[in-house]
Amino acid sequence: MTKIALIDDEPIFLDIYSRVLGKKYLVLTAFDGEGGLELIEKDKPELVLVDIRMPKMDGLEMIRQMKGKGLMNMPVIVLTNLVEDEKVSQAIELGVKDYIAKEKTTAAEILAKVSEALKK
Repeated sequence: MTKIALIDDEPIFLDIYSRVLGKKYLVLTAFDGEGGLELIEKDKPELVLVDIRMPKMDGLEMIRQMKGKGLMNMPVIVLTNLVEDEKVSQAIELGVKDYIAKEKTTAAEILAKVSEALKK
């Protein structure tokens, strides 16, 4: 089964996305960038979903560290409520494949974006 790392500090979004994606994928979770980086290094998921704003280490710093460690060999999708924020542009510059607007994206759209990212 395809492994997906889901990193978000908000329990409600971890629960929602885990339930949506868990129907088709094995979902591994972490609550912050530090834990997410450890999870990625240990479990080698095929795709990463990461929130931009988190405590300890935010999503952008986690992505920078992934790049530095040679861990950007899988698609990364950022989760955000900051659709028009500069941070989304920074994430794209760092090599992320797409973003998901957390409160505006349906379950079907989430599955479609993940499926599309895994095909590339």
